[in-house]
Amino acid sequence: MSLSNVLDDPLINELLDSGTSRYALLGHVNEELSLIAASKLFRQELGFKSGSELIVNRYGMAIYRAFSNALHRQQGWTGHVKVNSQWLRLQMLAHGEFGVIQEHDAKNTQLSTPAVSAVNTPEQRSDFSDSIDKKIPNSVLLNVDDKGRIKKLSPSLEEFLGQSSEQLENLDASNLVFRTDVGQFKRLLDQVKYQTGSTDGSFRLRNTFNDVVYFDWTAACIGADILLIGRSSNIHLEEALLKSEERINNILESMDDAFFAIDMNGYVNYLNEKGAELLGKTAPLLLGRMVWERAPHLKKTPLFKYVNQAKGSMQPETFQWQDPANEMWYQVKAYPSDELISIFFTDISSIKRNESKMRHQATHDPLTGLPNRLALSQTLQELLGNDQVQDFKLGLLFIDLDGFKAVNDTLGHDRGDDLLIAVSKRLRSVVRSSDIVARLSGDEFVITLPYIADQETAFNVGRKVVDAVSKKPFELGEKKIYVGASVGVALFPTDATDVEGLLKHADIAMYQAKQAGKNTVRVFHANMSATLQTKVDLENDLHDAILHDRIELHYQPRFNANGSICSVEALARMRSRTGELIPPAQFIPIAEETGLIIPMGEQVMRKACKWLKDTNKKLKNPISVSVNVSGIQLLDGKLCDTVEKVLKLTALPPRLLELELTETVLMQNQETVLHDLNRLHELGVSLSIDDFGTGYSSLATLHRMPVQSIKLDRSFVSNLPNKTDSVILSRTVLAMAQALGLGVVAEGVETAEQRDFLIESGVLELQGFGLARPMTADDSRQFVWAQQITSDKAKKILA
Repeated sequence: MSLSNVLDDPLINELLDSGTSRYALLGHVNEELSLIAASKLFRQELGFKSGSELIVNRYGMAIYRAFSNALHRQQGWTGHVKVNSQWLRLQMLAHGEFGVIQEHDAKNTQLSTPAVSAVNTPEQRSDFSDSIDKKIPNSVLLNVDDKGRIKKLSPSLEEFLGQSSEQLENLDASNLVFRTDVGQFKRLLDQVKYQTGSTDGSFRLRNTFNDVVYFDWTAACIGADILLIGRSSNIHLEEALLKSEERINNILESMDDAFFAIDMNGYVNYLNEKGAELLGKTAPLLLGRMVWERAPHLKKTPLFKYVNQAKGSMQPETFQWQDPANEMWYQVKAYPSDELISIFFTDISSIKRNESKMRHQATHDPLTGLPNRLALSQTLQELLGNDQVQDFKLGLLFIDLDGFKAVNDTLGHDRGDDLLIAVSKRLRSVVRSSDIVARLSGDEFVITLPYIADQETAFNVGRKVVDAVSKKPFELGEKKIYVGASVGVALFPTDATDVEGLLKHADIAMYQAKQAGKNTVRVFHANMSATLQTKVDLENDLHDAILHDRIELHYQPRFNANGSICSVEALARMRSRTGELIPPAQFIPIAEETGLIIPMGEQVMRKACKWLKDTNKKLKNPISVSVNVSGIQLLDGKLCDTVEKVLKLTALPPRLLELELTETVLMQNQETVLHDLNRLHELGVSLSIDDFGTGYSSLATLHRMPVQSIKLDRSFVSNLPNKTDSVILSRTVLAMAQALGLGVVAEGVETAEQRDFLIESGVLELQGFGLARPMTADDSRQFVWAQQITSDKAKKILA
């Protein structure tokens, strides 16, 4: 039925023309329930307000919803509402899609109830109990004395209570009053006893069947008695209901959760403000409407599925849901009942953000922000399990920085961290958005190249990585630092078919790049694995040897010019698990690479000092011992403490311990090591530069270092005295050493000609296979004891 047809209806026109009654025409206009027209009397009271605003302002949201829901069902509605402190009875008649409401003064409208006789028998009480809701008395009389004791009941009250006046005579009337209203009853009696005229009040009565009815009472004194006249009142019940609904509304509006309730057909019955915001429309546009039509985007989300599940099973559903409109996360609880499904939305976005943050922290490197080993492994598992990858190659680049440790040791860990961050940015700059750059640990990175065509593609990316890292310096504070990158490449499925295998083979290829001179790329091939396995086995053996004291020392004597043994050099050997003796050239590089050189070096120094202490007990002229110190030990910063501890433990005089230091390490890390060298010198330990002539020493640098001697490298000695260049170089070094006041030890002496030339040139100490080979600890001790030579026998023994 159209609006024009309704307004042309004679009956509607007659009602709207009324100047004595309050009528109004309601209907949904632009999807909102609005007041369309009102009678003359009504318009005078309403002023200029109109539309949905009028209904809400005059009757409240609860009545607005009741009207809207009833009209959607094309049904009428009757109820009470308080307007301007006055109770009104509202009645709405449905007229097609429209409704006509009429306001009545509630005090002038009473419920009519047919007269009934008193109820005395159990059968009558049973009948009464079954139909009590239909037999609420319109009015009752209660006669009490001044103490409140019952004297007489009206028949209508007897019927309601189910008891006669005779049965209740002299009973305290407060026993008939609902327990929470007893105070109001007694106040009413007190007021009427102590003032003239009548007094009004309200309280509820309860019968033997526990039915409770509100009555409005007028009390007056009749002689010494008090007569109470009661009129039943539904208004109080509706007021209680409205107050209850108002409390619920206040709770729902004040809570942080969004909420709406829908009937079993999906029509919105109630929602709070946050619920309206979630659905994206105002409350008037949603009430009484199909929620999935008003918010169609929700129908495509899990929300629709779970709400329907709750409806079908009539069991509560709890689930997490992300609103596609604003990406907010909610914990949703849907509670079905016979008529409604109540849906609560608790905002858990902050919890989700924290979970996301924790997941990010668990799967990403905190320094560079790159994925970590866990994230890389998970991603590779997904990629390798993807059928699409089978048609392509997946490349993996294992990257290790060259020279990073030196930056950490010389500039500090903060600058080292800055370098890693800068490197990570350069790595990301040379790959595609679909590629993954991850940091494994320390200075190790991995790049995953999914969906590449061939090995050459991966190799070319490796070259880009090398160029990006090494060709331009990194600016760290005021310094410009150059580092390189060694890159190993492995391919899926050619080189490995699982994650661990792929990482292992790329790591092997990277190690080969290191061995090939660093700052280059190597692609994995099968024979690399055997080479690395040998290295791994040796590294494990070295761990075990240090732990179980299988690092042995051999000693090679040094002689002075007259042929006497003046010192020995301690040389480390490793005894394998199978008893094989492994030379230092095989295990020392691994010890330095892994850091095992630190504990091993302390063990070697302690053994050498103890051996010398025991050996010197039988010597008239004590000899000294020289121990090689790795650059790693020197840069570790703990060498001085180690030396001091060992000397104290073995009680060896410091002057009898000589530390042989690598020339290259000294020259490249002058400022870093100078402080420690001075401390060692102050302890009384002798310092010498090993393999002198192979590094980058200068006179200025040597002058600053607190060293007492240099060891002439065997490469100078081997061609003496026949090669002119070697003669000139060796004599130049000797002249320089003499000018600086440094002693010279010639190593690698193999022949008598070499020995004689060096002694003649001014060398004070000699060492080499031509004089004595390295020997075990016991053999060398016996050799020293037996061969402490006097100057008279020197020529004979050395001949």
